[in-house]
Amino acid sequence: MRIILTGCTGFIGGEVLEQCLQNPSITSIFALSRRTLDPATTSNPKLKVAIVNDFVNYSDEVLRNVAGVDACIWVHFDYTLAAAKAFHQASGAAEDGKKLRFIYLSGAAVERDQNKSLWLMQEQRKMRGQVENELITYAEVHRDSFETYVIRPAFVLAKETSLVNTLKSLAPSVKVDVLAMIMVDTALRGSKDQIMENGVIKQAKV
Repeated sequence: MRIILTGCTGFIGGEVLEQCLQNPSITSIFALSRRTLDPATTSNPKLKVAIVNDFVNYSDEVLRNVAGVDACIWVHFDYTLAAAKAFHQASGAAEDGKKLRFIYLSGAAVERDQNKSLWLMQEQRKMRGQVENELITYAEVHRDSFETYVIRPAFVLAKETSLVNTLKSLAPSVKVDVLAMIMVDTALRGSKDQIMENGVIKQAKV
């Protein structure tokens, strides 16, 4: 399987990248990053990295590398629908009779109802909810060649055990390696759940 990955220099995306590199079912990873990666990582022959500063308008070279990909794991806060449309078209999924699988990292307590009044973090929760709405609508319109899955973790904890993590785990949370595992597995196999809440993520056995 060939995968596109974003956010790979961050806490969550870095763990996703590590698991993709270790997974024998993933043969190729095309990472889009604003910053250069560690040479020890980029030396892996499965990985190709493109430095991208504009996540709305993609160069011809980037889009050529998207051709034939099977899935995208989007660990990025902005320009999600623009990426989904660009990658869907460039992947050639519609022409090949395949589906591009798009995994979107959202968050807990996201609100898809744009008319609902919220007491806390209204703008951020509705913004992510609107992204979810757009992706799901796009998937419905292009159901023969595009599918999307939404991952909604609560607090994301480091995989190492510590006093801070133990205290944080008293609230709804999930360890970063478990979250990454679910995202990679969903990219590989899909899921019966289009939207996965924290409880589902935490309890899943892969």
